[in-house]
Amino acid sequence: MVDDLMEVERIPLRRIERDVEQYQLQRETWQSMGRTLSGLRDAARRLYGFENPFRDRLAQSSNTQILTATASRQAPEGMTEISVLQTAGRDRLASNSLPRDTRVAPGNYTFTLGEMTRSFRFSGGTLDEFSEQVNRRVGDVVRTVVVPDTSSTRIIIFEGQGEGSGARLSFGDASEALMERIGVMAPARPERSVALLQDEVIRLEPGQQETLSLDQPFRVDPEMVLRFEARTIESPREPWTPPPTPPGPALPERGTTSFGGVTIRDEVPSLDLPEIPRPEPPPLVEDNRAVTIAGGGDTQLLPEVPRDEEFRTVTVPARDLISQAEQFQFNNRNTDRTLEIRNISIVDPEHRGDSQPANALETARDARILYSGIEITRSSNQVDDLIPGVTLTLRRPSPDPVEIEVSPNREAAKEAIIEFVGYYNQVVRDINIYTRNDRSIVDQIDYFTDAERETMEARLGIFQGDSSLNQLRTRMQTILMNPYPTGDDSGLRLLAQIGVSSNASGLGGGVDTSRMRGYMEINEAQLDRVLEEDFAAVGRLFGQDTDGDLVVDSGAALAMEQFTTSYVQTGGIIASRSNSLNTRIDQAETRIGRINEQLERTEQRLRVEFGRMDGALQQLQEQSRSLDNLQGLGGTGR
Repeated sequence: MVDDLMEVERIPLRRIERDVEQYQLQRETWQSMGRTLSGLRDAARRLYGFENPFRDRLAQSSNTQILTATASRQAPEGMTEISVLQTAGRDRLASNSLPRDTRVAPGNYTFTLGEMTRSFRFSGGTLDEFSEQVNRRVGDVVRTVVVPDTSSTRIIIFEGQGEGSGARLSFGDASEALMERIGVMAPARPERSVALLQDEVIRLEPGQQETLSLDQPFRVDPEMVLRFEARTIESPREPWTPPPTPPGPALPERGTTSFGGVTIRDEVPSLDLPEIPRPEPPPLVEDNRAVTIAGGGDTQLLPEVPRDEEFRTVTVPARDLISQAEQFQFNNRNTDRTLEIRNISIVDPEHRGDSQPANALETARDARILYSGIEITRSSNQVDDLIPGVTLTLRRPSPDPVEIEVSPNREAAKEAIIEFVGYYNQVVRDINIYTRNDRSIVDQIDYFTDAERETMEARLGIFQGDSSLNQLRTRMQTILMNPYPTGDDSGLRLLAQIGVSSNASGLGGGVDTSRMRGYMEINEAQLDRVLEEDFAAVGRLFGQDTDGDLVVDSGAALAMEQFTTSYVQTGGIIASRSNSLNTRIDQAETRIGRINEQLERTEQRLRVEFGRMDGALQQLQEQSRSLDNLQGLGGTGR
């Protein structure tokens, strides 16, 4: 009886608990709406903000097996041809085939890569132990691997940790002797090089010529290179003063004769004398191709001297030289520059002092590329200072030129537009579900998971009659249908012109408007066409600076971002609704607490009262039984 009475007492409590559940569901729904609106706001901001895809550039290579390219936003649009003559390489030097039990003696082992030197102390051991110590102690300069070429022999490979001709490996202390002993390095052949001007500089004033002959002809083999250092010193031209005008022919004075008091004057000669031409200043000559190699009846003009006041190295491969060198001819044709040249040498590039690699798998070399008819060298296969904003990755050499095209990243812009429309449709979908008690709205959405469908069914019509959400949907639709200026040279004004509308599929009367429910469609073919034909105008349709103050002040994306921000910002509409529900929930939970206390007291009171009643009833029953017993005894005595 107490439990039944308490169930009646708990009816107001159950009603408040249902209210709390409803408040919590509404709060979760507003929070979900806030997340979806935030997604729409961010997608809109990505269409016009600093990192919008309409400023992205895409670099495409006509042959990615030879080189690939990536472009930053600073890359200018256009087409460029590049030939990869040689990729950059690193030293990979192998030893002879060594017995399996080869040991490395104790000592101080020094390795140099370009200008970086590292050393470590080795206490002696096997090739594997030595390799492990090299990798652990000096691995930033050189790394090694031991390869078992046969079951009884080993080869150790030394790999320099840098590319380019300036990253050659050299060896010092105990390393030098070890490299010769195991066959990594061998003595250099002195007849394979010639050097001139090692301790002096040839200075060529404007117009000056010089000739430098070798003691004897030198054969240039295919693997050799010629190197020289040169610089340019600018010498401003003295102000030019024209020479004085030379004297020319002069006509005789006009003569006279007199007779009989009459004077007769000669006629004026009618001869036109030629005009003396005005001397022109000497022409300005800028030509830094000042060095010629000659020999065997052939000559070859070498690449130009660097236009730098610091000495720079010029490297010329043997294929660009003649087969025999006998003399160098220098001719400074410039009018305002002085040229200085020093350290001329023809060498085998594998020479490293008094030694050279004996079993080179690969040698450190610079990358060489042909760009705009000029051969350019770089120390790495990553070239980012040739085309502004473009990074080239060289993969292999090829005699065929590769076309690099830099164009707008239309695919990224298209994906951003699709993302924007997708978030917009999510917001419209959620508003339709939250404001209408029509199950078909959920049933028509076939991409929901079972869990999502269950959640949306629970939220169906939860804000039915809420005018703020209906106003939100109406305002968003207006933003996407409004015209926006994109410039006088473009006819684009509406999103519908790029294929974004509520009936983008163009089915006319066949469109099921009840299913559209305010959603936006994308005509992908139309969007692709407009992006191809007028890419910049599409970007301006979403965001544009119309007054030149470097701040975007017009566009569909800007309008959508500004509008949705008022909902999702701190203290905005979503936060206000959530806070209001939090207050209701807190108040209801406080009431629930008070009612529970009252119910506990009521239940305790009822149990006490029913306990007393039960006790009184038991006493009455006992008395009744006692009376019955007395009556029974009286009958027996009679």
